[in-house]
Amino acid sequence: MSIRAFFLAICIPFWGLSQHQTWLGAEFNFKPIKKTKLSLGVQHRMNGFSEWNRTFLEGKFSAKVVSGVHVFAGQRLGICPNPQSSIDLKATTYRYRSAIGIELNPVDWFKEKARFHLGITEQMQWTQRKFQRSNTVLRSKVSAKYDLEDFPLTPFIQWEHFYDFQRDITYMAEEIRIDGGTAAFRTFAGCIVELPKAHELQVSVGRRQNFLRENPQWILAVKYSVNLK
Repeated sequence: MSIRAFFLAICIPFWGLSQHQTWLGAEFNFKPIKKTKLSLGVQHRMNGFSEWNRTFLEGKFSAKVVSGVHVFAGQRLGICPNPQSSIDLKATTYRYRSAIGIELNPVDWFKEKARFHLGITEQMQWTQRKFQRSNTVLRSKVSAKYDLEDFPLTPFIQWEHFYDFQRDITYMAEEIRIDGGTAAFRTFAGCIVELPKAHELQVSVGRRQNFLRENPQWILAVKYSVNLK
């Protein structure tokens, strides 16, 4: 199957969906010192295949603590259409996100550099947005992938849960009540295609269910990565 036929097979089913997004991204990864990794990336999100939704610029630094345990910290700048443009007369607005977390791979505790990878990630993130309240979210992710032997393909699947500590705000007579709760569930399934010279192409299909939204949102995600050893 050609590359063009492969993408058509993935994209065609999305034309009939009323609620879907397309995510296009690029990422550059390198190791500044031993047992560390620095990732710099950009992602462009669209409603459907053409309507701009938002753009992210992100940096992430991770370090290996012991076998199977990594800690990380990151910053992300988001640029998106301004829903309050009638107030500040600006077409776009910004959002900032800071995050810290830990990632575990229990498989490494028994066999390092195994073809099977099981990732368990807990990430705390803080987001600031103009004209909107800031929020704190606990993001939990479980992922699994398997590097096929003698074949440049790594299938993967991942599941995410987002818990917003300020999801519900109730204004009472004498106080403001703030309660947390589930903000969204998100799942992805896809594959990583290994390309020459340590390049990779990741293609996946995702499904996101937001709090109080009746219908789920489908996502087509494509990311190109350059990995320097």
